Amino acid sequence: MLTVVFRRLAPLALTLLTGAVFAQDAQEFKHPRTEWGVPDVQGVWSFKTRTTLERPEIYAGELEIDEATMLGKMVSTPDYIAALEATGAEAPGPHNVGGYNGWWITPGDALARMNGMFRTSVIVDPPDGQIPWNENGQEERRAQRNQFPPGLDNEELGESDGPEGRTLSDRCLMSFASTAPFLGSLYNNHMQIVQSPTHVVLLAEMVHNARIVRIGQEFRDLPFEQWLGDSIGYYEDDSLVVVTRDFHPWQVAKERLTSREMTLTERFTRVADGKMHYAFEIDDPDLYSQPWRGELPMYTGELYEYACHEGNYALPAILAGARTLEVDSSAPLAAEQ
Repeated sequence: MLTVVFRRLAPLALTLLTGAVFAQDAQEFKHPRTEWGVPDVQGVWSFKTRTTLERPEIYAGELEIDEATMLGKMVSTPDYIAALEATGAEAPGPHNVGGYNGWWITPGDALARMNGMFRTSVIVDPPDGQIPWNENGQEERRAQRNQFPPGLDNEELGESDGPEGRTLSDRCLMSFASTAPFLGSLYNNHMQIVQSPTHVVLLAEMVHNARIVRIGQEFRDLPFEQWLGDSIGYYEDDSLVVVTRDFHPWQVAKERLTSREMTLTERFTRVADGKMHYAFEIDDPDLYSQPWRGELPMYTGELYEYACHEGNYALPAILAGARTLEVDSSAPLAAEQ
């Protein structure tokens, strides 16, 4: 399983911020409408980008840079992939079991381009491009992630004792990349939007995660939590707005951004033929000193089948390896008896 290491990278209302940033693209664009008269944001969209969630120090605090600055400071995608191979899939050494090589890695070739400039972080508010943790936020987040799963002591459940001990992505239940909100990862950075008068589906390419958004409805008092939370939506001007909360505890424990009390608000706005602007806000007073916001462009793309673990053959192999280690560790004891 490939993993991504994210580098550490005057508040405005999300609606005003989105409108200001997207105005240039939208000046001469006629926003399409569905047969029932709402903004049409349907299609397959690519959100791959080399822009990280938080702003790296190398950009000296600047949110927007020109192309020459980007080329001078950003590690090129071939060099980036070579570094991943050298430390991961193709790394030398007897203990490295291998993985996907760089041919499969498609994170994008440039930073996210907005209004003719290149963005150095997905986060736009706070202005420093950093997650605004409150005093105890990171400690609380670690505590949430350690609660795996509810009612089971993490120290008593080894990772390979059973399938429940493996990650949600190993079990082909959830993507290892963030799809709530949508953030670029190593590969499979596509999503599809399908609309009807009463519902919208947000389908992620990786593991085919699907959020079902109920239009014009209220949150439900369910006796269970859903993967990817409970989503409701509405239309505002030329945008689809989706609000999601009540994420599943296992998802909270395993994902980087999803938290127990988080409310996620997303805005999808088509601004040109083949281009959409995506903006989100995360609000969780338990973790953050303020709501924080990010945005990135999406472009028309193609959706492919995601063969999770090539048919999920990896999971039986992982568990079989753990059983072999158990037999090997018990052999001396059996001999003594």
